[in-house]
Amino acid sequence: METAPTVEAVVTAVSSLYHDPDPKVKEAASKWLNQLQKSVYAWTISDQLLQRKVDVETCYFAAQTMRSKIQYSFTELPPSSHTSLRSSLLAHLTSLSPTTSQVIITQLCLAMADLILLMPEWSTALSELMAALSTSHTIPLLEVLLLLPEEVDSRHLRLGANRRQQVKEMLAASSPHITQFLASVLATGQDQLKVITVKCYSSWMTLGAISLDTVLASPVMGVAVGALSSPTSPPTLHEAASDCMISLLGRIEREDCGDLEQSTVTSVQQLSTSYQNAVAEEDMEKCLNYCRVFTELGESFLIKIVSSPPAQPHFSLPILDTVLLCCQHPDYEMPDVTFNLWYRLSEELYTRNDDTLVAVFKPQVERLIGSLCRHCQMEPDTVGILEEGEDFTEFRVRVCELIKDCVFIVGSSTVFRQMYHLLQQSAQWEQTEAALYIMAAVARNILPEEDSVVPAVLQQVLTLPTTIHTAVRLTATKLVGELCEWIEKHPDSLQATLNYLLQGLQDPALASEAATALQNICSQCRAHMAEHFTGLIQILEQIDKFSLKPEAANGLIKGVVMIISIMNQDQLKGAVEKVCVLQVTPLNSIMSNLSASTPKIVKHSVTDPVLYLDRLSAVFRHVQPSNGCLTEGVAPHPCRGTVESIWPVLSRCLELYQGDVRVTERTCRTIRFAIRCIGVQSSSLLQPLVTQLVALYEVKGHSCYLYLGSILVDEYASESGCIPGLLSMLQAFISPTYGLLAAAGGLTAHPDTVDDFFRLNARFLQRAPMPYLQTEFIKSILECALLSAALEHRDANASVMKFFYDLLHAGRTREDNPDFEARSHLIKSLHSEYGGKLVDSLVRAAVTTLPSYTYHDIGDVIHECLQHDRVSVCSWLENSLKTLQNSNNSHPTAGVTTKQLVEFHRAVTSAESAPDVSQAIREFVRLWR
Repeated sequence: METAPTVEAVVTAVSSLYHDPDPKVKEAASKWLNQLQKSVYAWTISDQLLQRKVDVETCYFAAQTMRSKIQYSFTELPPSSHTSLRSSLLAHLTSLSPTTSQVIITQLCLAMADLILLMPEWSTALSELMAALSTSHTIPLLEVLLLLPEEVDSRHLRLGANRRQQVKEMLAASSPHITQFLASVLATGQDQLKVITVKCYSSWMTLGAISLDTVLASPVMGVAVGALSSPTSPPTLHEAASDCMISLLGRIEREDCGDLEQSTVTSVQQLSTSYQNAVAEEDMEKCLNYCRVFTELGESFLIKIVSSPPAQPHFSLPILDTVLLCCQHPDYEMPDVTFNLWYRLSEELYTRNDDTLVAVFKPQVERLIGSLCRHCQMEPDTVGILEEGEDFTEFRVRVCELIKDCVFIVGSSTVFRQMYHLLQQSAQWEQTEAALYIMAAVARNILPEEDSVVPAVLQQVLTLPTTIHTAVRLTATKLVGELCEWIEKHPDSLQATLNYLLQGLQDPALASEAATALQNICSQCRAHMAEHFTGLIQILEQIDKFSLKPEAANGLIKGVVMIISIMNQDQLKGAVEKVCVLQVTPLNSIMSNLSASTPKIVKHSVTDPVLYLDRLSAVFRHVQPSNGCLTEGVAPHPCRGTVESIWPVLSRCLELYQGDVRVTERTCRTIRFAIRCIGVQSSSLLQPLVTQLVALYEVKGHSCYLYLGSILVDEYASESGCIPGLLSMLQAFISPTYGLLAAAGGLTAHPDTVDDFFRLNARFLQRAPMPYLQTEFIKSILECALLSAALEHRDANASVMKFFYDLLHAGRTREDNPDFEARSHLIKSLHSEYGGKLVDSLVRAAVTTLPSYTYHDIGDVIHECLQHDRVSVCSWLENSLKTLQNSNNSHPTAGVTTKQLVEFHRAVTSAESAPDVSQAIREFVRLWR
């Protein structure tokens, strides 16, 4: 936006956004208003709109704009205008009336809170706000006081560690005055102010601004405890009081607070009666609030509970029984709240590895599993099976994961036996299904030698009548698959198991689960399943007639291939060919019928080439010849003939579907696994494959071509005769890659290209460093890598950092190789030329944009630089920090001191290891953000 719009134009645009019936007009208005918000004119326009008070929509837009500009664009304003902005915002707050919409109040208060944090020079902010608002504008004042502590650690504000600490100290010093003000608000007796007052107190409590010594005497805390105890508390106050108690418990966990611990535990445990009253009244929201408080108490005292000797249990231990009381609530939402407590308990017990301690908690975990089993029961009137993605389905998945984590406390056999007894007693199908579901969660942990319960369970499952509810049969099928290790040790049960699973394949509702179970049986019982291979091939011939999910079909093929892998050479060769022909035939048919009039591909249908490409990938990925098959040296790999025979099909697929990214990526994936399968014995494919990849990449630019190129380098760079061709491939890839990345926003728009391009280059450094370093294009690649170092994309950034690391590391490794001296000289020369830019780029990117997960890789790269030339790195880093300091002076909010810059410089340049550098970067970045 080059010129400032009029206020009238903005009002019209806002009106169009909210009220115009034409969607195109709404979209145009939205785009125009977004442009305005990003422009420097937004400051003045939002101020004028707030003064005019045209209507709720324009006021909200103006308040939101003011807030977002302060949060994200505060550096647009010169320091000289900060005071006028402060005065203007304070005037807007004082002009609020009781009829002003709450959303507008919140946006303006958030803007004020952020402005206070971003203006270190406004040291009297709290006292000025109190003076201006405490008498007649209590709600806006409370809102600002509530938001201020919450915003201190906001990731949106680049305050820096120094400013954050300064603010925390300021708030701690002000807390007596603030708590006194909150008490005076409560003393007015206005019920509508109680909720925000308690919320405000919670906010200051969470930040640590309120001393724990004052809590017992606090009127606000008294109101919170009273609200939790009272059966007549309004829902909003009850929730605020729960959050307040949770804030206090979080502080108690982190700090030593003496008598407060005992009194808080007593107060919370007394709430169990209130919880039971809420259950009786079917007040679900209050029940959830109590459950959150009980669970938080358990987590806050967990370390003390498990650290106490069993003979002298900690006084807070009974809270686990209270939490279990919540787990018995009829609604499954309730136990879901408690899961993290049980995860933490199991982790602590597993780490301590003390059987005596584990025994203390065994009764609670047994009760927990019993409760979870009841909660996993479906509704009796459920028709069919549960839908994926439903809340209840996801809850059951979480139950399964929790039980797997906790089962060691009580023992898998104990759980299995417990569920078997329920199975014997259950008269309803939903009870049977839930018991089988819990059994399936622990079946893998059952010792194969178990012979008391499992045989009876398996027999009961395999003889279930086909008329029983489909959900029971589905879960029973899952259980059979999970018992694969037990079945391997009891092969006499295998035939009946296979018959059961084959029956399941015929039922559309059970087919995918039966296929997955069959995969497990095939993978685990390979030796016993070899005799059933012909039958399995017959199943694969009919696979598209079963109602299988793609993942289940791929898994079934994987299971069959695991059996093929233990065959002898001749059998394996024929078996792999059979399985591949079953996929290639329909794939060829699809491509032969392809024309301009062919309908769009329907994903996962029999007209989708990806269906068959993924199955071929499953074959080559999992076939691992092991029974006397010679796969190295001069002996031909048993899969070589099959790979060579399907290459024309895959090549045709690359050509025909070059405009379809999805099919192209899956084709490249299949080729990748085929080449990995037979290694350098696929050399006959190298020349035609490289030629095709280069031609297609120049036209379409799909990054998967680059990825496949890196696979070729990994497999063939050990063959000296292949290296020139591979380098030519790389050179051909460079121009199209630079074309994509050099465009405006190219790096951000094509992170996959960055990822795969630098993975390809890193492979050369790993497999053929010397020929690669001698190329004429190495420097242009380095320049491109420097530009990509600040890219905020996990995989792409990791590949760039790996490239730098491998480049530098190649100058220090494999010293016994004859090329070491020349290689080391080339890399030292590159380091000398580009090291300064590299260090500056990495430090600047870490401070300004890159997320914390990149610091480990950055530390690795800078540490490698130090290994090459510590003296030069000292100088480069010093220059980089001086530049940063100058930018700090122009935007002083962060307030990074010269002493801190020196400390960072010393920490990096004296680091003995890469983790030391990473830690120094992590601490340094906190000073800026």
